[in-house]
Amino acid sequence: MEPREWHQHLARQLDIKLGFQEFCAAWNHALHPETILNQSLFTRLAARCRLAVLSNTDPLHSAALEAQFTFLRHFPVRIYSCRIGASKPAPAIYQAALRAVGVQAAEALYIDDIAEYVQAARQMGLDAIRFENPAQLSQELSRRGLPGE
Repeated sequence: MEPREWHQHLARQLDIKLGFQEFCAAWNHALHPETILNQSLFTRLAARCRLAVLSNTDPLHSAALEAQFTFLRHFPVRIYSCRIGASKPAPAIYQAALRAVGVQAAEALYIDDIAEYVQAARQMGLDAIRFENPAQLSQELSRRGLPGE
């Protein structure tokens, strides 16, 4: 869906009486550009790996993410469900990410905080980590020979 279509869809579904600009401001207010991970982690990982973002998101949030989240500069590949037409945990979105990065499933590492999505990635043949906290992620990355925090 295009951003205005998304607005109209949600306005109908949620019986919202906001114009497009008002809706966008309210909808994107939930996003916060600071991550709980240190940006230096992304710098170190990007020096050794091709990083990709795989996100279930809508066209309004994806545009806001691109505009506000500075850490995304470390991720040359960005897969948004609204652009793919599939969302996690559907295999199609993982396949789209693998194609975009140009690797086979066995060559990829997937990290997510949602157990169902991690399990789906594993079923696709990806190595996967369920993110719990920065220290745990650092440990998991180190176990795989990658730089942690």
